[in-house]
Amino acid sequence: MTWGAVRGAEAFAPAAFLPGYSSTEEERAVFRTLAEAEWERDGAAVARMLMRMPALRGREQEAARADLIALRLYLRGTDGPLNSAALHRAFETGEGRLLPYAACVASGLRRMPAFRGAVVRGAGPEETPAAGSLLRDAGPLSALPLGGDDPVPGGARHVIWSVTGRRVRQMFDGAAHATRTDEVVFPPGTVFRVLDIRQESASPASPLILLRELPGIPAESATGGAQPDAQDNAVLERLEASLDGSPAAGAPGPWPERCSGPVGSHRTDGE
Repeated sequence: MTWGAVRGAEAFAPAAFLPGYSSTEEERAVFRTLAEAEWERDGAAVARMLMRMPALRGREQEAARADLIALRLYLRGTDGPLNSAALHRAFETGEGRLLPYAACVASGLRRMPAFRGAVVRGAGPEETPAAGSLLRDAGPLSALPLGGDDPVPGGARHVIWSVTGRRVRQMFDGAAHATRTDEVVFPPGTVFRVLDIRQESASPASPLILLRELPGIPAESATGGAQPDAQDNAVLERLEASLDGSPAAGAPGPWPERCSGPVGSHRTDGE
């Protein structure tokens, strides 16, 4: 495996939110005004969920209520002014009227249980990143557990070792949704390192892009590059074992909403 020189923190534009972000009282108040039409409908489901979280009391419970309503609204999807495309623009630009909504979605994710293990996300026809590249999405990034109950579609895929990806199953109340309830969502601003690119012998045009979730942005210089360390190699072994033990992917086809598409921007030397 050959790694090119990779950029460090200076290669990324500032992110509006990073993993672990906690919304402010002002952001929650503005979001409630923005989501007035949806507040009561989604609030009822969130209230039932909060009954199972007795450690939350008073103002903390009210803060959690706003965060989780925002997260549920994002996961449920809407065609109105709070639609996913408009929300992701707020994440990407760090500005706009929906930024408080984005803040509450980011904060809501930190309240969900973490998923540790391999997840998979469909990859589009975009250019394949080089091994060693760092990738970061400004907004939430969704994937599915590898080896879940249902086979994932075939074709090009990102296979990611998750550490802080969040399970959002409890946000669904049994109603039909556009995505599967075993969805795992990485918080906004999560950084990934490309560990390797694998070509499937049966479908050389459908690469497997193996990624490791990083706890932050490495401090390698743009000129010095980087080489895989012991943790990179250990995660690569885990990903390979997970792939070996998972059912074969199905035929190429549509992925669940939010669980397909490019991962961040490629950050390699010379960009």
